[in-house]
Amino acid sequence: MGGLLAAAALSKTFRSVLVLERDILPATATARKCVPQARHVHALLASGQAAMDDLLPGFVDQLLELGAIAGDALGDIRWVVDGHRLAGGISGVPGILASRDLIEWHVRQRVQALPNVRILDRSDVTGLIADGNAVTGVSVQHRSGGPPTEVVPADFVVDSSGRSSQSLAWLGRLGFTPPRESQLAVDVTYATRHFRLDASRLDGDSGIGMAPGPSSPRSGFMGIQEDGNWIVTLAGYGDDVPPLDPDGFLDFARSFPTPDIYDALATAQPLGDGVRYRIPTTIRHHYSADDLPSNYVPFADAICSFNPIYGQGMSVAAVEATILRNCLQSTTNLPRQFLREANRCIDAAWNLTVDNDLRLPAVPGRRSVRVRFANAYASRLDRAAAVDPVVGSAFLRVTHLLDRPRKLLRPSTVLRVLLADRPGTH
Repeated sequence: MGGLLAAAALSKTFRSVLVLERDILPATATARKCVPQARHVHALLASGQAAMDDLLPGFVDQLLELGAIAGDALGDIRWVVDGHRLAGGISGVPGILASRDLIEWHVRQRVQALPNVRILDRSDVTGLIADGNAVTGVSVQHRSGGPPTEVVPADFVVDSSGRSSQSLAWLGRLGFTPPRESQLAVDVTYATRHFRLDASRLDGDSGIGMAPGPSSPRSGFMGIQEDGNWIVTLAGYGDDVPPLDPDGFLDFARSFPTPDIYDALATAQPLGDGVRYRIPTTIRHHYSADDLPSNYVPFADAICSFNPIYGQGMSVAAVEATILRNCLQSTTNLPRQFLREANRCIDAAWNLTVDNDLRLPAVPGRRSVRVRFANAYASRLDRAAAVDPVVGSAFLRVTHLLDRPRKLLRPSTVLRVLLADRPGTH
């Protein structure tokens, strides 16, 4: 996803853009081998929708024509945050429910249609070609016919190879110092099953979300997909691993502080076998321009790999792509400007999720004064959002990366939180 979105951005400036993909790309919207996490719930946040529409005009409307489900992120999706059911209302934050397979396939179709973009699958990038500290191309090993190895010259290189990126090693061979790294040992395991169910059991809602907190660390989401079936992903931290068998899966859903997901699944028909995925750590590389050649940038998960239960990855990559496009058109020191602007988006997403993960006793890590303050306020905000939909809407604007977290500290919002969280209001 990151590479496709970067290609869309690069196509606005460069005469020719080549995407090198190691996997075999399917002709239809189906799962592929190198993206095992694609079989679980994915979120396209409002910020990601806007960025994709900006890069690929008409993208969202076309996605809806392909079967994606649109709605209001509060009015059409039932949320329970740390055991508190958010008060219903219209947030104005657009939500979209669709499979990762459909979203990625649609992005690929749009990018492949760009006249100056070419995509080669079954092609492994094995290293950088350089002249001094300047990157002049990449070495490629092909598995799709033609020459088995090739040097591809390039004026500009974007590394969007994800958590497995080899940028640190490759740049180290060129004499660049590795950047500072942040990690959080979240040790999250999530399990997913698909169901056919009577949608009337959800009273018109298109999804139910259980967000984790200190009193209720398990999380989950269920939502309708483009084929009319429902996807359900359940997640736990540490040794709290969701079972895959039907009975164990249902028992895990029964343990949530409200019965919404369990009640919806109690009479549902399971479809196929369950799948599981584990993320041991979240990782962020704090790149600066001094860590990079002038014509090379890391991108998306190659910079920062988030806790997937918060659904930020695709949307952060899309926002980064709009930043990359704008920087290419307006600056000569691209890595410096790109990283400065991309880090604003990454900071917001990273701090939001790391702070919440550090609310959970099972997650090891230092709780700074800032984190303790943020989490004490978050607990009050959760309770306030259960009675005040204006607070819930403000919270969703932040989680969808439309507003920065500091917006939740505006005097008007703080006053609503304090008033709604008075004794006797719950």
